[in-house]
Amino acid sequence: MADELAEAGVDVQLLSINKISAESGVSSFTGAMDLPMVQDTTTLDLWTDWGAAWRDVHLVDRDNVHVGTYNLSTYNLGDPDNYAELKGMFEDLAAE
Repeated sequence: MADELAEAGVDVQLLSINKISAESGVSSFTGAMDLPMVQDTTTLDLWTDWGAAWRDVHLVDRDNVHVGTYNLSTYNLGDPDNYAELKGMFEDLAAE
């Protein structure tokens, strides 16, 4: 999706935040993906601050204000409707 958005000229940045205590899986994730990853820490504690759940996509606007959450366990991107919905959310954010 990131490549599709970039090719369409949609200006969004995607990155992942790895949960504290899930560090052991980082190498398998980063080896298979080109998505930048940040490791959460007890100092940052982003998962708690954001009320994050596993596989959440948190959408923030240009001012880093949270505007929505899309959970990939609930809305599997293998379903074309879910894929289109999330892609549309990114496109809408970029158009603002």
